[in-house]
Amino acid sequence: MNILMPTIFHPYTGGISNHVESIIKHLNNINNYNFHILNYNFQGKLKEMPLNTKIHKVPYIRRIRGLSYAHNGYFLGKEIIKKYGIEVIHSHYAFPQGFLGALLSKRYNLPHLLTLHGSDVLLLSKNPIGRIFFNYAIKHCDRIICVSNYLKEQLPKDYRSKTEVIYNGVDFNIFQDIDIDEDYGLFVGSLVLQKGLPTLINAIKDIDFNFKIIGSGPLFSDIRNYIKRKNIKNIELLGRRDHLEVSEYIKRCSFLVLPSISEGLGMTLLEAMASGKCVIGSNVGGIPELIMDNYNGFLFEVNNSRMLREKIEILINDRDLRIKLGKNGVEFSKNFSWEAIVKKIEALYRELK
Repeated sequence: MNILMPTIFHPYTGGISNHVESIIKHLNNINNYNFHILNYNFQGKLKEMPLNTKIHKVPYIRRIRGLSYAHNGYFLGKEIIKKYGIEVIHSHYAFPQGFLGALLSKRYNLPHLLTLHGSDVLLLSKNPIGRIFFNYAIKHCDRIICVSNYLKEQLPKDYRSKTEVIYNGVDFNIFQDIDIDEDYGLFVGSLVLQKGLPTLINAIKDIDFNFKIIGSGPLFSDIRNYIKRKNIKNIELLGRRDHLEVSEYIKRCSFLVLPSISEGLGMTLLEAMASGKCVIGSNVGGIPELIMDNYNGFLFEVNNSRMLREKIEILINDRDLRIKLGKNGVEFSKNFSWEAIVKKIEALYRELK
């Protein structure tokens, strides 16, 4: 089967790129697929290409990245559809990728599957302009995948009947319990407002314990300058790291914190659990679908630095509890194997074709 995927992909880092790569790898273990990815243009070459996958670079204009990607991707996508006999379009994220997939689906009467990953539902759909593109994408698709029940519940009621919840999976070859705890707390994610970094920093800035922050984004400079200005010694800002580097930091941390203001699911929570680590997350979005309070981690109220600090201090002062919650997390994470997840995705492909 020939699949066209409008999506962000490597070398751009992030949850969606890793998600798509895992789908491709595991689907190819089941059957013979050919994937054609409409990715943002990039310089250089990818280190390693997934099997049966061709990357098509879509030129874009930085200031209008989304619109220019959709415009240029439409004409490139038309050529790909004709040349390679595309049978199904599977878009990831509502705009611009889902919007582009909808345009091509409508033009060539091809089945369109759209995966919604989080902020497209929680933020884009609430923006006066973004809502227009979001609504077009979900209207002109045959089936929708949401990565959490919470996201599905946020969709307009008319679209929930064609929506299926398929959680993200964990790569257990990368994330595993190596029984190492190097005494530091960890945050991994984009440095954007919705990730709740100010709440985390306020909670930990004067705790006698080390913390590492991995990620890049618009808040990077502000966080770096704040740490320097306040002479905060216990927070190390590491910037962007690739997926394998991230896995090593997770496997060696004491616990992972996700203090989001809004969150579709929280993939790093599952990765930390698979690595035998207890987790702390805000009680918002899809996070409560992953964290069972006092079983595999702790929940705290959104934006509540005091409550977050209390949960962190409990784990700092009780290594045995960290181990216990981490072991529970390993068992919980076994429900999220990519092998089981891609079988559901393949069933949708077969249904649509």
